[in-house]
Amino acid sequence: MIAAFRTATTNTARALELVRMALMFLVAGGMLGYALELYVIGHWLPSFQSQIPFYVTIPGVLFITWTYFDRTTPWVRVAYIATMWVLIATGVAGAYFHWVWNMQDGGGINWSFSPAMEEFHGFRPVLAALAYTNMGVTGLACIFRAR
Repeated sequence: MIAAFRTATTNTARALELVRMALMFLVAGGMLGYALELYVIGHWLPSFQSQIPFYVTIPGVLFITWTYFDRTTPWVRVAYIATMWVLIATGVAGAYFHWVWNMQDGGGINWSFSPAMEEFHGFRPVLAALAYTNMGVTGLACIFRAR
């Protein structure tokens, strides 16, 4: 990222590289911030599913930082892209499980529209898990450069 910014030859290319760097920095900060928030609210439970957001934060921040400073190691790009896809899947799976657990707390799983929508706003925030999907999509958008 930094090397691409330095080698940009036009003002437009420099501006695009600067935006990419800023968005990537925000994704890394968001991952660290969400991990801290989840820890503070007690999301670290004995079940493995509750710990997944913490585990995907580690390679996410590592590969974002590595990609930020080094664009020459080819396997890092592949690992970065794979990690962003894992973030997307984590967010979608987390939203699904939050919703299902809300329905179980509400008396059983019922996928008809009205009961399902009532449990969408249950104790576990369904949309909060999708923040990981947002970070993954933003991270994927940051890795590709227009030529």
